[in-house]
Amino acid sequence: METIAVYWENRAKTYGFDTVRGLSLLQVSTQTDGLAKIGALLQTDNRGPCFKWVLAQPCPQGGLRLFLVLKQEDVPGMEAFINRVVVKGTAIETETTYPVALINFHGPHFGDRYGIADAALGTLRRKGLPILAAGCTGASVYLTVPDKRSADVITILSTVFETA
Repeated sequence: METIAVYWENRAKTYGFDTVRGLSLLQVSTQTDGLAKIGALLQTDNRGPCFKWVLAQPCPQGGLRLFLVLKQEDVPGMEAFINRVVVKGTAIETETTYPVALINFHGPHFGDRYGIADAALGTLRRKGLPILAAGCTGASVYLTVPDKRSADVITILSTVFETA
């Protein structure tokens, strides 16, 4: 017989919510080889534009979509940077959403229990709050939301998560 222990709190604890407002969300869609070249250059060229957060996902029609959260003033430089490395003949599409907010929070037991992503994303969805991009790791949640809704998002998340 095996014994399994699960750590559980009524409301998952978090260290608090960090919000950066007034940012832009740049979406870049391209074929896989174009994104690989962009990624390689971003890793090696420290003179390129800075970004706060990055997420990649497959596109339904093939290829990949890259989500970059960065300062609005860095968007033109990032677009030029991307266009510089994409091979001629490779289709690339960009779309910018401004202003957005990047909200992130971390918890001491996020990795020890299940349901953290659903507690955050499911609750926001049920309350009708838009999520433009989201990513989760073992101990962290990152959300990109419309800037004007960031306070609402924090208010709702505060009902689900307890600040330690």
